[in-house]
Amino acid sequence: MFGSSKKYLHGAVLIWFVSPAVNASEWQFNGFISQGYATAEDSQFVVGKSGDTANITEASITSSWKINDNYRMAGALNFRQWGELAEADVDFDYLFAEYTRNVNSSLYGARLGRFKNEFGFYSSTRDVPFTRPSIMLPQSIYADYFRDTQLHIDGIDLFGSHALNSGVIHWHTSYGQITVTDDLLRNVNGSVDSGEYDSQEFYALDIDYQMDNARLGVSYYRAGVDFSPIAPALYSEGDIVQHTWVFSGQYRYEMFELTTEYLTSDRAINQIIYPELLGEVESRSSGFYADIRAYLPYQLEAFVRYDQHYDDIDDKNGANLELTTGDPRYYAYTYDWTVGLRWFPDSNWMVAAEYHDVKGASWVTPLLVRDPTSQAKRWSLFALQLSYRF
Repeated sequence: MFGSSKKYLHGAVLIWFVSPAVNASEWQFNGFISQGYATAEDSQFVVGKSGDTANITEASITSSWKINDNYRMAGALNFRQWGELAEADVDFDYLFAEYTRNVNSSLYGARLGRFKNEFGFYSSTRDVPFTRPSIMLPQSIYADYFRDTQLHIDGIDLFGSHALNSGVIHWHTSYGQITVTDDLLRNVNGSVDSGEYDSQEFYALDIDYQMDNARLGVSYYRAGVDFSPIAPALYSEGDIVQHTWVFSGQYRYEMFELTTEYLTSDRAINQIIYPELLGEVESRSSGFYADIRAYLPYQLEAFVRYDQHYDDIDDKNGANLELTTGDPRYYAYTYDWTVGLRWFPDSNWMVAAEYHDVKGASWVTPLLVRDPTSQAKRWSLFALQLSYRF
């Protein structure tokens, strides 16, 4: 029922935006455009068979209309292509109606429409180069192959902010459906011709406590997709369900900043590529990263990050994966050391560069149909990006 009503929900919100009663002076507009380049050695992750790609482009136009002290409309139209992980597409990043009310020293609110999932520190801003910490986010937490299950929600979001001791606590609780694209098919199954994924119900909770020089957070979400095959001989009907927790912490001292996040996720795959007699194939994955960042003179920002992921915590070395699927053991884990530099020549421009030295391939796509001939155990990736905001 909810899925069939999404287009009407978006339409109702959009009508508000184009209403002739809206005074142009009440609008706020901004946006950005970004162009990147990536090259990889001993892997086709992001870059494909050519070994490099310039198809890393992001652009967005955002608008907000504050009707009065309590009501607001907001929307963002995005263009995004991300190498082999996301084909060029234009879609609403968010489009919602919002109601807020101040009660004593607290703020309460609700959003209806399409909104960004508040998951970890960076999920809701992961597609804006200026508000994420690097060109490629730590994949152990913000996996690009499962981006569809983490990012856009069509439904309702309840939120609030409250002063607490020397800080402010923010919370979100949301319900709805995720937006599923062909990118999920390519990144999981390897081909859009394999079938179709449809969203199950989604619900989430996020709590974030911010102080002057520290930040703490905990997030939970439940996401699931149903799969309908086009070629029943190769695939069968089934679903994938995830229950995911993320614990986040950040501390800043003078010019240095330390950020760390830990993920634990229970995943159940029911058939799709597995025989029916196996029932649900369950596993628990884990991810962790630590990022040390220095804010240097001349508007420079440098960082070093260690990112670690295990696809199944009961099979960290991949022995069982190799035994049951024949895939090399290194598809069970990933250890990624990243060094990066960002330069802000002024408030509107940013130039970024980063290098990844990687061991393992647990988050290399496609997940269900792996190709060891194109993916080595040790590999590297280098990326550049130029961004402008207005």
